[in-house]
Amino acid sequence: MKALKALVIFMSLLLAGGLALLGYGVATKLHKPAGGPPRPVASPTAPQPAGTFGTVAVPLPAGMRVAGMTAAGDRVVLHLTGNGDDRLLVLDPATGAVAGTFILTPPAAAGK
Repeated sequence: MKALKALVIFMSLLLAGGLALLGYGVATKLHKPAGGPPRPVASPTAPQPAGTFGTVAVPLPAGMRVAGMTAAGDRVVLHLTGNGDDRLLVLDPATGAVAGTFILTPPAAAGK
């Protein structure tokens, strides 16, 4: 009987300690700011102020045409085809500068 009484007291203390820790955790979460002030998020449909975008000439290799375009993070990727090869032209839309070019080549034939 003494062992059962001691077990009940021990379990009660564990339960009270767990509830106290849970209450402390909730209280600290309520009074702690969530990572600082919120940052403004640009809307993709927000109108741009007048004069923020000008005419940018993008150099295309001779005989190439634009087959597709996509946005990738803060870059624009143009898929170029023609002259028997495909290229990916990576542009910085803010400046119009070419950030890089990927020339897509077929895999080498086996045994060569």
